[in-house]
Amino acid sequence: MASNAALWWVKASAADGKEATAVLDTTNFATGEVILFDESPVVTTGGVIFTSQFGIRNSVPENPKVDGNNNDVQDMGLDGVDIELTGLIKDSDATWNVGTGVLTSTNTSVLKLMTWMNENKTTTGYTEGRFGLRIDDFPYFNMIPTSTYGYVISNPRYIRDGDEVNKVRFFVTLRVGGAVKTWLDLNYAGE
Repeated sequence: MASNAALWWVKASAADGKEATAVLDTTNFATGEVILFDESPVVTTGGVIFTSQFGIRNSVPENPKVDGNNNDVQDMGLDGVDIELTGLIKDSDATWNVGTGVLTSTNTSVLKLMTWMNENKTTTGYTEGRFGLRIDDFPYFNMIPTSTYGYVISNPRYIRDGDEVNKVRFFVTLRVGGAVKTWLDLNYAGE
């Protein structure tokens, strides 16, 4: 792989949810259904992920004691996994045709995220999430989507700073859909 991180989209009824399959898929883009991110600073094209936050939610309700010293807490188990990716995309400029309202751009990273947000986040064969993630230097949350779990992307935000010409910062949230415990048990099974 030529990059240190990747986010990819899986089409309906794909043979598998692997990154290599998404790279070859030209359903929406000739460059494949994957966004690659490099570790080095963005100089000419491409993008970089420079901050990632990973959160595991556990449901722990508190049961009040009316006449006691401490309230009881109860472990209700795993509630979910949330990831926030923050990065920078180079060549964020595009041309908008005022007459037709059509946007053209050579930067497919922004176009891919916008297209993926406009489509269903689940699909045939990947009913819990159709997105995969690979981060080479922190692989603990890497996921290849399956029929029982996958990432769902939400809430992409873009920040265009006037001081960073032709670059845009982005924030994307990923949440594990489906059998979170099954996915975690692949690598982190306890008793």
